[in-house]
Amino acid sequence: ANTKDSGAVYPLLYCLNNKDENYKIKLSCAEALGKIGDRYAVMPLINVVEDETEESVYVKESAVSALGMLGDIKAVDSLVSILESKKGFIDKFTFLKERALEALNKLSFKGERVFSAVEKSLKDESAQIRINAIEVLMNSGDNRAFGLIQGMLCDINYEVVKNAVIALY
Repeated sequence: ANTKDSGAVYPLLYCLNNKDENYKIKLSCAEALGKIGDRYAVMPLINVVEDETEESVYVKESAVSALGMLGDIKAVDSLVSILESKKGFIDKFTFLKERALEALNKLSFKGERVFSAVEKSLKDESAQIRINAIEVLMNSGDNRAFGLIQGMLCDINYEVVKNAVIALY
């Protein structure tokens, strides 16, 4: 990955898509694909994110992070779907939503569905998700973001309030 050798993309995708492969290897493959930066990896990574049979949330997290590194707007729908989802392991593991927000922030994609999903993330139980949502809104350039971030000045978590102040000023 550090050499940015696109010749490694196919073997990495093979390992990533191998259902019998150890999850640690699969998450390393996803991370390497993001670092290499080859756009050919975008759709396979999206497929991993959307794969209902993928048992490891860590593999999905790595795939989401890799999509953020790749910066392709084709990933937006999958990332927003993670934020909108209320089922299964997504309720238990907030890191996946955190990675989705980080990836959306890197993509700097604008759209009503994205804005709505990020706005809803401001009400999440996880303080880190609220912080990440503030950062996405801050960088969105949307005129409505100021009022939403301003509302976070009353959050119960000090770190959320601190990040809202930073975003506003």
